[in-house]
Amino acid sequence: MRAKRILRPLLPGAMATLLALALHAPGAKAQEPPASGGKPAAAKRASTRLGQLRRARPRALERAPEIGTASWYGPGFHGKRTASGRHFDATAMSAAHPWLPLGTWVRVSLVGSQRFVDVVITDRTGQTSRVIDLSPAAARKLGILSRGTAQVAVSPL
Repeated sequence: MRAKRILRPLLPGAMATLLALALHAPGAKAQEPPASGGKPAAAKRASTRLGQLRRARPRALERAPEIGTASWYGPGFHGKRTASGRHFDATAMSAAHPWLPLGTWVRVSLVGSQRFVDVVITDRTGQTSRVIDLSPAAARKLGILSRGTAQVAVSPL
């Protein structure tokens, strides 16, 4: 998990480096910069593909909510830095999710009841068995603080 956090910011730079090497490789045709001052066609295609990959999973989630086990994390993490760079606040309506973009607002609904809570994704989960990890405040509002875990449906707002 730590390796992913370290490598994730490096990926866009690595893509740009590979693209530059491919454009300047021996035998490659030199491209003239576009007259409009925009990106070369190959760079536009690469950035479009990268954008499609980043949007693929959240779009799939828009069709059907993600259903699984939710848990909460709390007192020991209060004040520590999250994956988004902010400090974790146990009283805030926040959550950790394995792959949704940081800063995404989602609705977490308790399966089999009318209870729900809206939270912002500020961190990454460390466990693959959980769909989402809620802050203690969000877990209290949802009514799962005493149980620890519950079946929920997660859908973006």
